[in-house]
Amino acid sequence: MDIEFSKLDIPQQDIPVWRVDVPSLKTFETSVLKESAWILDDIDKDIDNDYDWKPEQLRFWYDPNIGRYQEETKFIYEMFDTENIINHIDELFSIKENYELIDKLYQYNRLSEYASFKEWIKDKVECEQSIVKDINGMKINSHTDTRIYFGTFVVNLIDNTTSTEFDIFGYGPKDKGTGVFFLNDTSTMHSVEHVHDNERLILYNQIRFTVLD
Repeated sequence: MDIEFSKLDIPQQDIPVWRVDVPSLKTFETSVLKESAWILDDIDKDIDNDYDWKPEQLRFWYDPNIGRYQEETKFIYEMFDTENIINHIDELFSIKENYELIDKLYQYNRLSEYASFKEWIKDKVECEQSIVKDINGMKINSHTDTRIYFGTFVVNLIDNTTSTEFDIFGYGPKDKGTGVFFLNDTSTMHSVEHVHDNERLILYNQIRFTVLD
């Protein structure tokens, strides 16, 4: 299952962010997502009526205990699992201009210990795959992610009207099956604000360090 990378059409080409195209998600039918499977994020505990609860960030997460095994959605989790993602980004960083970006941040091979990027990272990270729904009013201010995260994929599951906004260059793609992959760095500070009455549906996949050395 292919994940395709390309440089974003932005003036700044030294920022560790790439456009992502995922052909299999361009035909994904979001109608298969079960309404009862959405989990609230950061619930306001003061609300008495369970049915009126809304997440603090107005963001919902599709229950992975359902999504991983549901026939129509499990391919998404499999495509973005740790092994497949490591293979894809290993190929990405085998390209000289991309290697230079990762080397600037980590200098992981300064002693020439590793034959490839994959050899260095394969036992150090795990992927956390999530299907996410944002509703009107959802907002996260500009930030860098927690340092325990190496990088993040954000891929549109529908033609969204809102996209992640990067401080330096602006918005990522909004079309279904497209998105961004970026490394966690001050140059990729980002935010999101959904102010439309429709829903924003994304695949959100974070690469988390399990070993720091």
